[in-house]
Amino acid sequence: MNVLIFGGTAESGKLATVLANHNVNVTLIVATDYAKNLFTEPLHFTVIAQRLDETEMTRYIKTHSFDYVIDATHPYADLATQNISSACRNVNVQYLRLLRSESVKNPYVTYVSRPDDAVDLLNCETGNILFTIGSKELEHFIKVKNFASRSFVRILPMTDSLNKTIDLGFRNSNIICIQGAVSEEMNTAMINMTQAQFLVTKDSGTIGGFDTKITAAKQCGCRVIVLMRPKQETGFSYAELLDYFHIKENIVSDKNQNSQSVANINSLLKPVEREQNRHDFFPLFIDLCNKNILVVGGGNIAQRRIEILYSFGAIIKMISPSITKELQKMVQQQSILFVNKKYEKSDIDHFHPLLIIAATDNREVNRRISQDAKEKGIFVIVSDCKNECNCYFPAIMENEAFLAGLVSKKGDHHAVRIKAEQIRELLNNNSNH
Repeated sequence: MNVLIFGGTAESGKLATVLANHNVNVTLIVATDYAKNLFTEPLHFTVIAQRLDETEMTRYIKTHSFDYVIDATHPYADLATQNISSACRNVNVQYLRLLRSESVKNPYVTYVSRPDDAVDLLNCETGNILFTIGSKELEHFIKVKNFASRSFVRILPMTDSLNKTIDLGFRNSNIICIQGAVSEEMNTAMINMTQAQFLVTKDSGTIGGFDTKITAAKQCGCRVIVLMRPKQETGFSYAELLDYFHIKENIVSDKNQNSQSVANINSLLKPVEREQNRHDFFPLFIDLCNKNILVVGGGNIAQRRIEILYSFGAIIKMISPSITKELQKMVQQQSILFVNKKYEKSDIDHFHPLLIIAATDNREVNRRISQDAKEKGIFVIVSDCKNECNCYFPAIMENEAFLAGLVSKKGDHHAVRIKAEQIRELLNNNSNH
């Protein structure tokens, strides 16, 4: 079976992967190189970055003899949907629309059918505006009074989007480039940072981060204006589309049954007894991109940890009464979130971190952070006590081909520094091998 998917949403990549894993020949077309580069190797399907009009779509579908064409573009990409549907009719190929479900109507939200309606509302009010509608619709909002000084714009980190936004007259200092969807905490931080009294957004559905934006806005007392979807569509949900192709994902839906199964298995296993003061941790390399990391402390140790974690794409929230000058620069550049206060246990619940770094100059505070993290089953690294850690922060060595991490079983940091330099020299001398 030969299937063409026009993508643009998270579901499109997920669908392409599942179909390909069930021996379907899949081609996924996305509009930009940026979208293409979000997919990591190895892939079992073809990804093409190209914008096609109706004539080009018709020719491509006919030339490659696709059995089905799936339209998994964004719900607001109405022109793309129209062109894909027409192209399928032109060559008599089955057209299937993947729908992203709309969010339940929220009484806190003002819904408008046209951008001009939102402009009219904003012109009757004063206060800053945060736009999270992408760059496509921004041209309508230059009609807002004092738009350049009032408007903050969140767009994808793409050159075309950035250039278009600047050309429209939005201020460089008021443009936030970030890959969505982002967490509720990040939305809250952006609303507070911009002092936005209005959030203008689209109904991108739960998977597109709509619900987290609304929750954050409500907590900040920020009014929300939502551009409604262009039209009501008919099609298939993700699950219905898999059922259409007679594909079932291996998903455990009964959590209680699953938990019981795990408990039964654990009861059969002999528990491992760790020798006292022994820390033979398994070296695991994980994807930190867009993962929440909480750093408590703002000194030199925290700075070194943050600089490394940021280079791996983590979303970093730092809590400390004081911070270094370099960290202040990162805060000003909106690279990290900073809360000027002392640590409280509730900070963990508010941020939901994957990892916590305890790097204060107070031994008791670091110990308490370790205890709080372990109670909640969260990884924690304590800068001044290796025995309170349940994972270690390694020395990092890398070249274009390899990435290595090194720790000491005995906590000998001096020896780690020496070995790390030796490994770095080896990697630099063998950068192509």
